[in-house]
Amino acid sequence: MTLYDEIYFEITASGKKSELEKFISFINGGGLDDFFEIDDGYIDYDDDYKSVTEDESSYITFSNDDIGIEVDEFDVDEFLEVICRAGRRLDLRGEIYDVDDDEYRFISKEGDSYYLNANNVSLFNDDLDTQAKEEDADEDEGEE
Repeated sequence: MTLYDEIYFEITASGKKSELEKFISFINGGGLDDFFEIDDGYIDYDDDYKSVTEDESSYITFSNDDIGIEVDEFDVDEFLEVICRAGRRLDLRGEIYDVDDDEYRFISKEGDSYYLNANNVSLFNDDLDTQAKEEDADEDEGEE
């Protein structure tokens, strides 16, 4: 998917603090410079982030807070390949969208260096949930 003009993103990374520190270093160290310039305000830390130990879980939110980043075109797949590889030891979930409200939601589970389209995942689960509810309703009718 390609987005145009201005992009917006909100990505939540959760996992061990030691892995979050590596991910933050990647972001601040220029790992995403091929896509856009990083601003200090893009990383929002969990309230308890400073107090947790290296082996305890926490999270950060990587977001541009609805202040668009101007781009000619933005290849979402390329960006996600890079960021998911960097955060492969974390659970990454988020969305990326542009001014036309073209949106891509993704999930990259801890231990995976790839991502899934979250819109397809939720549709799949919704279909299964709907089917299970229908089956439960049919069983309840049969018991009466």
